[in-house]
Amino acid sequence: MARQGKSGKREERGAQQVERLARDLGVAFDQAPIGGLGGDDGALAAVGEEAWVALHVERKHSHPVENVLQYWPWLERNRRRLVLVHAIEPGARRRTGSRASLTVWMGAMMERVLPGRFAYRRVEIGTADEAAQLDAVRAAVEALRQPLEGRSLLAGDT
Repeated sequence: MARQGKSGKREERGAQQVERLARDLGVAFDQAPIGGLGGDDGALAAVGEEAWVALHVERKHSHPVENVLQYWPWLERNRRRLVLVHAIEPGARRRTGSRASLTVWMGAMMERVLPGRFAYRRVEIGTADEAAQLDAVRAAVEALRQPLEGRSLLAGDT
């Protein structure tokens, strides 16, 4: 039996994370990638009319803000709606600190600039917060599944 290298094990673990998160969220990550977005660590699911869930599994966490920011130009070019699930693997370096804080801030900024069209949800896999974070993702995905006519782009509007 051939030995599997470090890269192969990491890819297999990433595929397992995608499958588990798909099951936990009730979505099928079976759509073609959005251009080059998400890279090798990305997955995409259609969940409604012009509505998508993008999953990015963060393994290295060297420049996580770039992995969030890359979706902004795509969202500017069309009217699609997106929930970005930023899943941080247990082995990712620097799960906390300035880069992690900047990533969360960037996600929140994009939500403010693209109201009703973008939601950033961070899931720190294997932590005590994971269950609550997955609940927040499920709520965002459910909101995305609602028809566009029944949704307001402004918070508080009815």
